[in-house]
Amino acid sequence: MEERDANVAGARLRKKMIASLPKLFDSILLIFQSGNRSVITKQELIHKILSCNCSVIDRNEVEEQLELMEELAPDWIFRKAAATGDILYRVNKMSSSQEIRQRLAVAV
Repeated sequence: MEERDANVAGARLRKKMIASLPKLFDSILLIFQSGNRSVITKQELIHKILSCNCSVIDRNEVEEQLELMEELAPDWIFRKAAATGDILYRVNKMSSSQEIRQRLAVAV
């Protein structure tokens, strides 16, 4: 019974996080466009997301949302390990932002 309750709670949390992905997508898109960048470190990306998104204050939540974003839009955002040991995020600027938004909206 407790295991089922934990699974239900986990599914609700995942659904809530997926529902917030379109807003996260817009934030990430703005971060990459405003800096005219194609690559950013994970730490810098999380910092910028937290500084421009007042509704999210937990670093762990942002990390989980980024993982979901990678899962649902792997052709748009992906991470790569740098030679320095940093984790770099890269976005595919050739992807259609409208298509990605629709895919995220359907995932909810």
